[in-house]
Amino acid sequence: MALWSFIVTLGITIINPELILALSTKLFLIFVLWFMISDRKVRQRLRFYRISGVSNIKFFAVIFLFDSLLTSAFLLLIKGFI
Repeated sequence: MALWSFIVTLGITIINPELILALSTKLFLIFVLWFMISDRKVRQRLRFYRISGVSNIKFFAVIFLFDSLLTSAFLLLIKGFI
């Protein structure tokens, strides 16, 4: 998932390195991932995310926050050199 996220960040950086565009795209992709995991067949194949005591919403919120921090830092560094 980290590689997938970094590839999306690189694509956004090449097209238009705006922070709001990057974060809104990442939020949309998190919702798509959550929708895919909500599917019963996909959920049975992906058991890595199932941690006892952590709901899906908390899990995806933490993933989005962590990814947002990394994306923001990356874009701010890139914009400093452009």
